Amino acid sequence: MPTAPRTHRPGGYGDVLDLVRSRAATSRADIARLSGLSPSTASARVDTLLRRRLVREEGDGPSSGGRRPRRIVLDPGLGTVAAVDLSAHQATLGLVDAGGAVTAFAEVDVDLVDGPEATISAVAAHLERMREPAMGPLLAACVGVPGPVAPGRDVVVSAARMPGWNGTDVSALLEARLHVPTVVENDANLVALGELALRPHAGGQVVAVKIDSGIGCGVVVDGALYRGAGGMAGDISHSAVPGSPAVPCSCGRTGCLDVVASGSALMEALREAGRDVETADDLVRLIRDADPLATNLLRESGERVGAVLATVVSFFNPSLLVLAGQVSSAAAFTSAVTSTIYASCLPATTESLEIAPSQDGVRAGVHGAARVALDTAFADESVEAMLRDGARR
Repeated sequence: MPTAPRTHRPGGYGDVLDLVRSRAATSRADIARLSGLSPSTASARVDTLLRRRLVREEGDGPSSGGRRPRRIVLDPGLGTVAAVDLSAHQATLGLVDAGGAVTAFAEVDVDLVDGPEATISAVAAHLERMREPAMGPLLAACVGVPGPVAPGRDVVVSAARMPGWNGTDVSALLEARLHVPTVVENDANLVALGELALRPHAGGQVVAVKIDSGIGCGVVVDGALYRGAGGMAGDISHSAVPGSPAVPCSCGRTGCLDVVASGSALMEALREAGRDVETADDLVRLIRDADPLATNLLRESGERVGAVLATVVSFFNPSLLVLAGQVSSAAAFTSAVTSTIYASCLPATTESLEIAPSQDGVRAGVHGAARVALDTAFADESVEAMLRDGARR
C-alpha cells in the first residue's frame, strides 16, 4: 500500500512496480486486472521490467484453473533506500531493501542544537559507513524531523525544539551528500506510517502520538497519511490543557500540552525538585527505579495527554491509537492515557479502538521513513530513469 501521494500514471511502469512491491499483484494476470491494462500490454510491461532486471519471475503462483503462473517479485539486488528519524539527541538510521526489509540499522548520537549542517553531515557520513556493495545502489532517502514540515517543500517551519532549523531545506542538504532524491517528513507522521506497516490488519484509521522531548501526532486516513491544508494536521502540542499550570510556551500562550506534559516538561519539573536529569534516558531511569515524584509527574502527564486525545478520538474515531517515544514506554503513562480516554469518550467511540504501545520502539519512524523513501524511489520518473540506465547505477 503506497503511503506517500501517488505519482504514478495508471498503468505506467511505476504503477506496475507499485503493485508488485506491495504484493497486491504476483502475476501478469494480477497486474492486468488491477492496473486496467490489457493482458498483452501488462505482459509487455513485465517483459521490459524483466529485461532491465527490476523484477524477476520465480516459483509458481496459485492456479486459477489453468497452468500455474510464474510469481513476479522485485529483484533483490535492485537497491536500497535510506531511512532517518531525527530526535533531539539521537538519529535512528536504517538501510532498507526494495522489498521493505531492514538490512542495516544504527543509532547515532547527534544534537540538533548543533544546527542542520553539522547534523545532516554526521547522518550522511554514518549512512555511507553502513552501506555495503552487496546492498546495491542507493535509490532514495527520507528524513523524519521533530517539527512541522511545509507540505511539498521539505522545509522545516516553526520548529520549537529545533533552534536554527527554521526555514532549512533539509532535503537539499542530504541530497547534496547522498546524491539521491530525498523527502523530509514530520517524525510523528512517519511513526503513524510505520505502525500501519507493522500492523497491516489494524485498519486504515490510525493516530500515532510520539512523546519524547516534545509531543507530536500523526494521522493516517484510509491507509494514507493525512497532512491537512497546511501540513499541520495532528499538531496537538499547542492544544490548551484546562486546569494546567500557566507555563509559558514558545507559541506565546501558556498551558499548552507541550510545556505541561512532554518529556522536556517532566525533566524541567524534576530538575526544579533537585533530581539529576539531563536527558530522556535519565528520565526513563528514574521512572524505572520507581522514583515517586517521577512516577507521579508521569501519571499526571498521561492524564493531560489523554484529555487532549479524547477529543481527537471522539472526532476521528480511529481504529488504532499508538503511543510511541521514550516517555510513553512507561506503564504509568500508558495506563493514565488509556483510562482518561475511556472515561471521556462514549463507549460506541472506543468500542473498536485499540490503544497500544509502539510495535517496534525506536524503529517505527524508520519503517515509516522507509515506506516514503520507497514510494519516492519507485515513482514514475524514477522508474523511467532506471529503465533508461539499465536499472543499474
